[in-house]
Amino acid sequence: MYRTRVLLAVAVVTLGAATGASPVVASQLTANQQTIDAATLVATVPPPPGAPTGVSPEVFFDEASSTYYLLTTSQPPTQYSSQDGVNWSPTSTVLPAGIDWSIVKEGPSSYRLYYAEMKPGSGGAPAKPCTPKSKVLRYATSADLRTWTVQEAVLLDDVGCGVPHVMKTSTGQYFLYFNKVEGKHGIFIASSADGLTWSTPVGPLNGNQDLVDPAPLELPDGTFVMVASTTGSFGGYQQLQLLASDDAVTWVQRKTTLLADGSGGVFDPSIELVEGELHVWFGYSPAGSHDAATITHGLLTLGNAPVDAALEITCRKVTVAKQPAVTCTGSSVAIDPGTAVVPHVRTGKKGPWRVITTGQPKIDDKGGFAWRYRTGKAVSLSVYFTVGSTASNTVTVTTRR
Repeated sequence: MYRTRVLLAVAVVTLGAATGASPVVASQLTANQQTIDAATLVATVPPPPGAPTGVSPEVFFDEASSTYYLLTTSQPPTQYSSQDGVNWSPTSTVLPAGIDWSIVKEGPSSYRLYYAEMKPGSGGAPAKPCTPKSKVLRYATSADLRTWTVQEAVLLDDVGCGVPHVMKTSTGQYFLYFNKVEGKHGIFIASSADGLTWSTPVGPLNGNQDLVDPAPLELPDGTFVMVASTTGSFGGYQQLQLLASDDAVTWVQRKTTLLADGSGGVFDPSIELVEGELHVWFGYSPAGSHDAATITHGLLTLGNAPVDAALEITCRKVTVAKQPAVTCTGSSVAIDPGTAVVPHVRTGKKGPWRVITTGQPKIDDKGGFAWRYRTGKAVSLSVYFTVGSTASNTVTVTTRR
């Protein structure tokens, strides 16, 4: 039978932190050491009966049609479609003669399908996997995600071992992540301005030779999250790991394993952000057998990022009982309602700063506050506010009778 498994954290099924915490919406998602360390993955392990067979799943969500497309490395390579990302139906699409897919959207009706192709070995048979220059990187194009036209160019003559992945960022830059065979193992990174001509790869990422199958994704705030696999070479089955980056080049890794299963391997992840939820698909190999692998799904929840406290004010001159005065309104971030805000004032450009201890305003339920101060005469008054070590901007107002 199959079951839903929650690893290493409390049960969470929507984007948020622990139970009772405020939910994280897509616009607030961010990837850093703190949010990946607090992340959870709720996944169906092992996959349910009837799950798509194969390895190296690539899932692409088409917003225009609200359709998920799944491409698998299987015999033969197969494309599926789904309306929920969980229940799949094979399509009639004929995929290129390749493996290890990455779909990149180039425009409203323009897509690239990057894929690996095994080079012929001796006698015309496919080269032995995970040997130098046994696997090349190619691509195909499509206007509808269903009919693919293979392009003749070989983009790289060696994409090593494991599952390569191409990502295009919001700035238009392309990144290729793949595992090399020669020299040190691990994830290597190349970049490109057009997705066709690539820089010299650098790596291995963090010097970690146990990471394979990279699946990166840019979040709305411009940070990046990556799900990757372990090789399984150091005992046990393959496991899923989680990483974060500010620039898609330098990555930090979660301190603990994201997902592991005692009955089989979890590997070859794919990740998409759909309607505020981070979906992760990956292969599951019962007892470590890739020949019997099927594809399953989970929801990844990043932890809440800490928010720095902040104060912002505006002030203007007013008249109170025919006397000059200054009124200030302010807003706050990450400061509890009911907290007192301390005014600091200075008369003139060189006068001493004074703390006003009476009539201090308090943060209201909406994070705002208001304060009024009588100057008694025409002056140039500078004002700022503090809560603990958090200080607002300084505003200077000239009053007149």
